[in-house]
Amino acid sequence: MATVEFFYDIGSPYSYMAATQIEAIAADCKATLVWRPILLGGVFKAVGNSPPATLPARGMYMFRDLQRWSAYYGVPWTLPSVFPTNSLLAMRALTSLPKEALPAASLALFRAYWVDGRDPAKPEVVTEAIGAGPVARAQDQDVKDALKAATDEAVARGAFGVPTFFVNGEMYFGNDRLPFVEQALRKG
Repeated sequence: MATVEFFYDIGSPYSYMAATQIEAIAADCKATLVWRPILLGGVFKAVGNSPPATLPARGMYMFRDLQRWSAYYGVPWTLPSVFPTNSLLAMRALTSLPKEALPAASLALFRAYWVDGRDPAKPEVVTEAIGAGPVARAQDQDVKDALKAATDEAVARGAFGVPTFFVNGEMYFGNDRLPFVEQALRKG
């Protein structure tokens, strides 16, 4: 059985788009899906990259592009009033969860931010989406270390942004590469 690793950050709109599709792709391909929360800001810092929205022309294009993806996938999407956001709390809270809880919790946080426009930098938003326990555990040193280690691992494997997928050691970057991820999964 093939495996796809999905490296993502709640603050990334393209990660949200990918998250709305990746479970169905993995299920259709009878593949194992591994959700891997990382900190996009840490990736950018490590590789010298910057958010697309920091360039005015690219930012304007990105917002229109996201509207297209939303329509294409038939999923709701809104530009939150706070963008970009500091996703550190949300990503630490997700990191504190057992692996089997990550899909539902991640989708709840994506929905809170990219559909409802609620800022995941706020503890009350994260608490409402996934519970008080993960928010409390987000301050634990082992959780902080685990998120940093996952982020460092993604960078060491070649990631320069999110969403990033790995299938059989091959990296695929971007929501628009999901057809290639699916093709790789079908090959096993």
